Amino acid sequence: MAYIAACTDKGAKRRTNQDACCVQVAETPFGELLMAIVCDGVGGLAAGELASSTVAYRFAQWFNEELPVLVDSMSLAEPFNFDMVEMVWGVLLANLNDIIQAYGTTNGTRLGTTFTGILVCEGSYLVGHVGDCRLYQISPRGMRQVSEDQTLLQRKLAAGELTPEQAKSFRQGHVILQSVGTEGMLRPVFSRGTCVPDDLFVICCDGAYRKAEEAGLDSFFRDVDHHDEEALGRACRAVLQYDLSHGETDNLTVVCVSADLKGRGGPSTE
Repeated sequence: MAYIAACTDKGAKRRTNQDACCVQVAETPFGELLMAIVCDGVGGLAAGELASSTVAYRFAQWFNEELPVLVDSMSLAEPFNFDMVEMVWGVLLANLNDIIQAYGTTNGTRLGTTFTGILVCEGSYLVGHVGDCRLYQISPRGMRQVSEDQTLLQRKLAAGELTPEQAKSFRQGHVILQSVGTEGMLRPVFSRGTCVPDDLFVICCDGAYRKAEEAGLDSFFRDVDHHDEEALGRACRAVLQYDLSHGETDNLTVVCVSADLKGRGGPSTE
């Protein structure tokens, strides 16, 4: 079965929490299906909390109302069809981009949100990503960042315009290049991979990972029982406490989910 924990905080100086998160699990003919999402309202733009909650709510609605119809259309003779989900997620994000942008135009304001979401089934996963939240896959073999930051800093690093040492003092390090609600044409990035029951997926907003990565984000989860939701919750809270005690002032959100999902004919994805 799926094991889930999440923790969020408005931080030390923000008046509102502009983060939103969503975790859903369903029994399907393909076995357990898990979706986890973190959205971070774009700092500096008005009503970021409205943009983030709108996106998270719409994806929760899709999971509960539209995904069952999509699953029913899939062939049980084949693996779960992530191609169909990727296409639908792309349309959802494009529509949400237009809706949020139209709201801003009508109300004389500008608002947007990042989006990082994962759908896990049958030992495989699909990730959709816009902005600078991060998705990590943590296993006994170590931790890797699955998503790639859509930031000015990452673009300059990839182009060789900055060295890792120069990046530490780059003043525009967290300028994001895309957000849902601000783009003429949104271009979410999708990626896929495989997982085993021992794996843990952790999604963090930028406020949650900036300080924690200095201590090694995986260290908070390394010795935690992935089948104990209370222990996972304590690990999430420990990340936030570390951030706050080391001067982080942004909103903070951490979501972690196990990959140990019940399969079609057994208790796990293997």
